Amino acid sequence: MTSEQRRLAGRYVLEAPIGRGGMGEVWRGTDSVLGREVAVKIIDLRRVPDESGAARFEREARVTAGLNHPGVVTVHDSGVEDHTAYLVMELLPGPSLADRIAEGTVPVEEVVEVGRQVASALDAAHARGLVHRDIKPANIAYASDGRVRVLDFGITQLAESTGSQALTATHTVMGTAEYLAPEQALGGRVDGRADLYALGCVLYALLAGRPPFRAATPVATMMMHAHDLVPDVRDLRPDTPDWLADLVHGLLAKDPADRPAGAATVAAALVAREPLTGGGTTVLPAAGAATTQRLDPGPPPPVVPVPPSAPLDPEPEPEGRGTGALTWVLAAVALAAVGLVLWLLLRPDDTQQAGATPTSTATVTTSAPSSEPTPTTASPTPTPTPTPTTQEPTPTTQEPDPAEAVAGALSVFADELGVLQRDDVVDRDTAKTLDDIVRDIERALREDDAGKVADETDKLVEEYGKAVESGAIPPEGGERLDPLLADVTDAVDAFAD
Repeated sequence: MTSEQRRLAGRYVLEAPIGRGGMGEVWRGTDSVLGREVAVKIIDLRRVPDESGAARFEREARVTAGLNHPGVVTVHDSGVEDHTAYLVMELLPGPSLADRIAEGTVPVEEVVEVGRQVASALDAAHARGLVHRDIKPANIAYASDGRVRVLDFGITQLAESTGSQALTATHTVMGTAEYLAPEQALGGRVDGRADLYALGCVLYALLAGRPPFRAATPVATMMMHAHDLVPDVRDLRPDTPDWLADLVHGLLAKDPADRPAGAATVAAALVAREPLTGGGTTVLPAAGAATTQRLDPGPPPPVVPVPPSAPLDPEPEPEGRGTGALTWVLAAVALAAVGLVLWLLLRPDDTQQAGATPTSTATVTTSAPSSEPTPTTASPTPTPTPTPTTQEPTPTTQEPDPAEAVAGALSVFADELGVLQRDDVVDRDTAKTLDDIVRDIERALREDDAGKVADETDKLVEEYGKAVESGAIPPEGGERLDPLLADVTDAVDAFAD
């Protein structure tokens, strides 16, 4: 049967493949009932050795469909027909961020706006207890409305598992090596702060044209994330504003406790054009764990910097990285996994949408080092493992910055407005008018002009009232936007005071 003849559910015509990976294929298709183009992700369940692949696919459909946010790809339908599971999504024209990086230098303002939109989408996911775990340029693409969408929640982990087993197991690494948080690279449990680290890697790559850490193999790259000093993005992109370089550096903190409090904080900082002020206090708990265990990597290994002119695939690192006992244990386990890693390197990475070009980045799904004592052949005595620390950092309370509160409230209002416009609840002209005023308020906020912030907010309230009165914003939209607009006005009042 040709691709032109193939239909799913009697309505989805598969026309041409646009991506392929270990978990299935993505096709450009047409919904013959509604007459619209769609992207259809399919998996042949007969090729899945156990139930994990089918369960992951079903989980991806359920998770993504539950995220009603303009920064997350829209899921229209899903199901199983014969031996084929399918997920019907909006078709993104692209390009993906991987394409943008391949094209050359990305303007700073575009990087800032992309970061804000992705942070907002992650905030919505984290609020539902979801951790993406594979944020990378190939999984973020432009939609027809000019915004970016986050794709592929297929390896999402619930931050608080309600079952007897978490969706992903401890000591299993899932994700892409160049965008893995240190705790994820070491196979520990992760929370939303791992997504923030990955976002920092994405912003670094958009600015510098390459991720912050890249070695000859995925295992070596993972070890760089865990041990190497964070490079300054200004070394490769001198025109990066200091506040943005500091923000990226803060996202790439080795210790999750030193990263921002949450994705909303990152979005607010990107709106206000301000650096972050250190680790936060509100974090998602690790899946199935009440406390966070941090492995002590021992004495830090010598830094092996990658010069700006180095090729994308540098020579393998010299022997002798790291001097701590755990570092040698990790190296032994890594060498034992080389065969599996080489097999994984031969498997193409998932490409989710039109315009998202397959990358050479390997997706790592191999066993990670365990924190259990590991005997060595050189001595009859097992190598001791440092005792993990289970004490959580003591929460601290800080007065919220009034400007950040305004920026955060505006971001939430604008994003919800975008959702309503996308769902045809609010027409495009009304949404654009209100969104333009939001941008004017944000501009005044960056200029620290309290008077203009107040004036533009009054204008926003006035235009919003006209839209409600004329019916341009129906009751359904008002129910969702009214409290968010009230949050904006309350935050602006506090800022003016």
